[in-house]
Amino acid sequence: MHLRKPLPEELPGTGQLILAAIAAVLIAVLITFTIILPAERGTDPTGIGTRLGLTRMGQLKVALSEDDAPLEGRPSRSDETAIAVFPGHGKEMKMEMTKGFTAKYSWSATGPLYHDTHGDIYANSEVYLSYSIAESVSDDSGSITALYGGYHGWYWKNNTNKIITVKLITEGEYHNIGLRHH
Repeated sequence: MHLRKPLPEELPGTGQLILAAIAAVLIAVLITFTIILPAERGTDPTGIGTRLGLTRMGQLKVALSEDDAPLEGRPSRSDETAIAVFPGHGKEMKMEMTKGFTAKYSWSATGPLYHDTHGDIYANSEVYLSYSIAESVSDDSGSITALYGGYHGWYWKNNTNKIITVKLITEGEYHNIGLRHH
C-alpha cells in the first residue's frame, strides 16, 4: 500500500486548527458540567445531571466514600417509641447516624404493615438505600450499620381500615431519633 504525502493546500489551516481546539475545549467543559460533576461529585450547576439521574448517583457515591466515624466517642443510647399509623397513611421514624455507627432494633405492630427500612444521605433525602422491604408484616428486628452519614430508619404504611400501633425499640450508636415529616 502506498500513501502519498498530502499537499500543503490539503492540510487544515491555522484558523481551522484554532476553531477545532476551541470547539474541543467547549465540548469538554460542557461534558464536565453536565455529566462528570453530577455523576462524580453530586453537584449539578446546569440541572441536566438531575434530569439524567446522575446527580443522585454522585451524591450517593460521595456519601459512601466518607470515612467511618472513629470508634472512640460514639454515642450510646436506647429508646422505646409507640407510633400510631392511621388507615391509608404512612409514618417514618429515623435515627440520625454517622457513617459506621450501628444500632439494633426491633418493632412489632398490632396489624400488618408495608415497611421499608432504609437510610437517606444528609445532602438529599431523595437519595436513599433500602436495607429491607416487606408487605403485610407485623414485626421485624435486626441491626443497621450506617453506610453513610444521614437518617436511617423505617417507613410504615397502613393499608388496612384500622389504626395500627407500632412499638419500636432501638439501642446503639445514633445521635437522635424521631418522626420525619415530608
